[in-house]
Amino acid sequence: MQTPTEPLLLFLDTEFTGLMSEPNLISIALVSEDGREFYAELTDTWGMEECDPFVQEQVLPLLEGGKFQMTWDELTERLPAWVAAFGRPVRIATDAVAADWEWIQKICYAANSWPTKLSHQPLALPSGVEVFEKARERCYKSGMREHHALDDARAARLSWIAVNEKLRISS
Repeated sequence: MQTPTEPLLLFLDTEFTGLMSEPNLISIALVSEDGREFYAELTDTWGMEECDPFVQEQVLPLLEGGKFQMTWDELTERLPAWVAAFGRPVRIATDAVAADWEWIQKICYAANSWPTKLSHQPLALPSGVEVFEKARERCYKSGMREHHALDDARAARLSWIAVNEKLRISS
């Protein structure tokens, strides 16, 4: 965990229509280091015909609907407000900076509402670090759904905590 003077990390994951040049956002999740969660499934940004076969088979069946559904306009209002409510500096952490960070920028700039406490520099989570990868595997073996934005963000948080615990014990 971060010290009070360091930004609180918000673990981000997104699901989108595919790896084409201009994908559309399907769902987004942020989980704070202290466990607070934001999850949204977009209703007006994508269509089934836009989704590549992987997304149709692995992502769409995991969508929950109901209270998590919102329009792009609702998202551009709610997500920046959720981030701003922390009242302290926060920083996005993600394992896919190139894919995920751009969505935070689009959402916050769309409503001209970049939260003042949100860092403009994301943190790239470690890839290939054994402790991190093993912790993530344990998350999915325990029932978390890979390719579900909220479970992926939760798994990133738990994996980060495992790495930091390992570092604390080693020092």
